[in-house]
Amino acid sequence: MLKSYLKSYTFLFSLIVILTIIISIINYLFLIPINIFKIIIPLISVFTSSIILGRETKEKAYLEGIKFSSVFLIIITIIKLILKLPFNYKTIIMYIITIIISIVGLIIGINIKKK
Repeated sequence: MLKSYLKSYTFLFSLIVILTIIISIINYLFLIPINIFKIIIPLISVFTSSIILGRETKEKAYLEGIKFSSVFLIIITIIKLILKLPFNYKTIIMYIITIIISIVGLIIGINIKKK
């Protein structure tokens, strides 16, 4: 099980880096507003990584989704504390949405596996 978590987290963080680079290049060329992408990139990454983890999970997707997203959010919180970024109600709402997206991704991943 640890191997599947490592694979999912590796995919998660690499997808975040790749999408951020792509959006940065697009922003450099076309000067588009990137505020919405600050929200979308982590959610897409968590969702796809949760699907990958869900394909290898046997049962109780909601618990696995909470565990998966909690570790991710702890890492993000530590980074925010190190960089001294603000922690407000928007951050808490984003964390709740991330947990829900992770649970939905794992449920979808389990259902994809069973077919």
